[in-house]
Amino acid sequence: MDPILPFAETPPPRVPPPGPSASTDFDMFLTLLTTQIRNQDPLEPADSTEYTAQLATFSGVEQAVQTNDLLRDVLGRLELQQANGAAAWIGMEVRHAGPIARDGGPRELGFDIPPGADAAELVISDPNGTERARRAIDPKATTLTWPDDAPALPPGTYRLHVEPSAGAQSLTPVPVAHYAAVEEVLLGPAGVELGLAGGLRIPASSLDAIRRPAPG
Repeated sequence: MDPILPFAETPPPRVPPPGPSASTDFDMFLTLLTTQIRNQDPLEPADSTEYTAQLATFSGVEQAVQTNDLLRDVLGRLELQQANGAAAWIGMEVRHAGPIARDGGPRELGFDIPPGADAAELVISDPNGTERARRAIDPKATTLTWPDDAPALPPGTYRLHVEPSAGAQSLTPVPVAHYAAVEEVLLGPAGVELGLAGGLRIPASSLDAIRRPAPG
């Protein structure tokens, strides 16, 4: 069995960058305040207490804008650091339960069927979730070989899961994990992503093991 190597802590979910509301409020407040100062009645100027409150609000809005800019900069630096760390995985193999490419090469599938199951089926769907094939498998099995033990399907990307049952009762579907080679590391909408063989992309946070590829 190939050794499973320890790997760095997966990156935390990416925090969406704050919207432009704070900056908009800042500009609007500045415009309103200067307009009020220019157009106030010189015989009845605004109360100093009111100006103090407005200036305090102005300071708070300005600080919020600066904080948002700083937070965006920090998040960008963290993501870049995570991507640099994940670059060490290029050329390695990672295990995940996401899509799998049928590209002609054999690949081992792994799953954990609950002990109470007396029947099970491997279900193969296309990327849109449409079922393309299914076949009965041994409910005691923990591995299969893809695509040798799978129904004949054209090259492409598929999603796999196992549907176990006990008598007439259907049990909770079981995810199917498999290894794929890492070809590139990217910064995507969800943070750090891995580009896998077969043109697949998965979030780095979705893998659960990493190993060196088998020799040869």
